[in-house]
Amino acid sequence: MFKRIHDKLGTAGLVIAIVALIAALGGTAFAALPGLNSKQKKEVKKIAKNVAKAGPAGPAGLAGAQGPAGAKGNTGPAGNPGEAGDDGADGEDGVCSVGNPSCKLPSGATLTGTWSFRTTTESRVFVNISFPLQVNPVPTYVFPDDPEFTTKCPGSASEPKAAPGFFCYYSALLVNAANVSSPAEVDPASGLVLIFDAEAEGLALGRGTWAVTAL
Repeated sequence: MFKRIHDKLGTAGLVIAIVALIAALGGTAFAALPGLNSKQKKEVKKIAKNVAKAGPAGPAGLAGAQGPAGAKGNTGPAGNPGEAGDDGADGEDGVCSVGNPSCKLPSGATLTGTWSFRTTTESRVFVNISFPLQVNPVPTYVFPDDPEFTTKCPGSASEPKAAPGFFCYYSALLVNAANVSSPAEVDPASGLVLIFDAEAEGLALGRGTWAVTAL
């Protein structure tokens, strides 16, 4: 390649071309060759400028090691306070509360409970039923043999129910005993007493549920 440049440019031209190549590759050659005249220097600059044109980008190098974590930034300003939420409506006062001191079962509401007894002698058995809340007006007691029992007492021992204004009891088990008496009443708004008669000597037992619904 140098022979072809020499043949075309001569010795002086070759020297200028070499100097221009060195300048284009990153170093100035003027200090190394102080004998260049102004015309030769211009030629060197012109040649170096053409040679120094950027080539195509090379492939990307490998990623460097991760640098150290930067310093923590300053805390940002506090946000504006949110709007106050709407106050929820107050619920109704329940029974037996300061706002509603009456301990009375509301109309249409139902109380339920269980009953049981066990005896080994022939005797009369009294089973106390106490209402957690007073039931006014006083409910009507319904005997299981009442012709309208299923209408007034539409439930069962596993799911006791009572129509409004009635007290119903259900037997899940009754052995050697029968309910043959009207209930004893001390305070009928607060409860009553079921009365059973044991039919024979030996074990007599019974258990079941009850329900009362306010009129």
